[in-house]
This record gives sequence, C-alpha cells and structure tokens, in this order.
Amino acid sequence: MPTEVNNVKYIEISEKVREIYKDKTFGKKDIRNIAEETYNIKSDKTIRNIIGILKSNNVIKEIEKDKYIVVTKLIYKYKAKNAENEIYRMIKREYPKIDFIVWNTDILNEFTLHYVISNYIIVETEKVAIDLIVNLLKMDYLKKYTIITQDILNNNKELYSNTENLIIVKPLHIKSPLRNENEKRYVTIEKIMLDLYVDKLYIQYQGKELETIYENIFEKYDIDFKRLIKYAEFRTDIKEYKKFINSLNIPEKYKLKEK
Repeated sequence: MPTEVNNVKYIEISEKVREIYKDKTFGKKDIRNIAEETYNIKSDKTIRNIIGILKSNNVIKEIEKDKYIVVTKLIYKYKAKNAENEIYRMIKREYPKIDFIVWNTDILNEFTLHYVISNYIIVETEKVAIDLIVNLLKMDYLKKYTIITQDILNNNKELYSNTENLIIVKPLHIKSPLRNENEKRYVTIEKIMLDLYVDKLYIQYQGKELETIYENIFEKYDIDFKRLIKYAEFRTDIKEYKKFINSLNIPEKYKLKEK
C-alpha cells in the first residue's frame, strides 16, 4: 500500500464510499471528492492508488468506464460434486494439456422460477478435442451416462429431452471467463449468464425463465460487469444484450449504457 494512503486513511475513505454510494453509481471524481474532503488528498496518482486499493479489496466494482458500484453481494464460486470431480480428474489424467471445464446445470435451480428436473453434466473443451473427450468418457461412463455432443443434442432435442444421466460435450469458447484455483479451472457466473442467453443448448431456460435467472443472480451475487460485457462482445450483439439486461427488474445502478 502506498505510504501516502495509510491504513487509517484507506479505512475511513472506504467506509465513506460504502455509506454514500451503497445504492447508486459513482465515478473517479466522487472518490476524489471524498479523499479531498477527508484528508485533503489531491494528487491524481494517489487517487488512482486509492481506486486500485478499493477494487483489489473488493470494496468497489467498475461496471463500465469510470462507473463504479459498491460491492454488497456474495462472490459466486462453483462447487463441483463428486461426479464432476471424477470426470475432471479422468480427463486431466489422460489429456493434461487440453483446456476444459466440467459443470452441472443443476446449479441453475438456485435461480430458476420452476425447478428443472432434467439436468446434465457439461464438459466444455477445445473444438479439436471434442471427439477425444467423447471417446474417453464412453470408455468409463457409457453404462452410467448417455454421452453426446452439443450438436447431436441440438439436432435431436425431442430424443434426449427426458434422458437422465446425460453428459454433453461442447466447444469451450476461447474467450470464456473462467476461475482458476488450485491448478483447476471452474465455470464463472458471468460465463453461465452469457451462455444461457446465447446457446441453443439451454433452450429450457429461455423467455421468462431466463429473466428470472438473471434477476435472481443480480439479487444474490456480485457480477463482474467488465468480464461479462467483454465476453458478450465476442459472442453476441452487445447492444441487444445490454437492452436485455436493462429490461430486467434490477436496481437502477446495474443499468448499462446501450450506445
């Protein structure tokens, strides 16, 4: 921490930011005003340091350029179950250099309007590795699971609509926002949100259900807007996506500029 922003100064500035801007957005000039009024801090470099400290300590979040919100929500961390962990370990053991993640759509029931019974395990990997992963899974899991690719499912929705114990292997987008922990990669809430909006694979989560999922995520968890929007820019019409977010029943501070 820079010497000109000691712990006492940082704590007081942090508390004032939380108190004043708990329910609304603010910018660099607002943080400057607090720093100047509290400790007569005017240096641009010091203000940048303060903003960096607030961001790194998860006090504030930048949702657009020079538009911040106070972080008041939980940080989402995907918790894999035994089945996903076993699959992950097997793939990692056989193909340690391949990029992939494993997750289960049953986590969406935390956010849905209607409880979805037909959930499935998703394995996302590099396009060139999809057939390798499918064949590997069939060697060990064919008796327990139905193992198909995303393309097969999308072209045969009715055939697999009521299939239990389903594993779907799909391409992992190169720009996917992932979480790295203990040499393992996990899906993030931002990736889940955007993929539900874009991919035909998740057709049961469209319409009002998708709106409810988004609204419940916004209600409970902290969203990394810069990560979400950056990913959206690669995968969909960003203007339409921002319109969708702005149409939701969410606090005004989360609304985005559509231009």
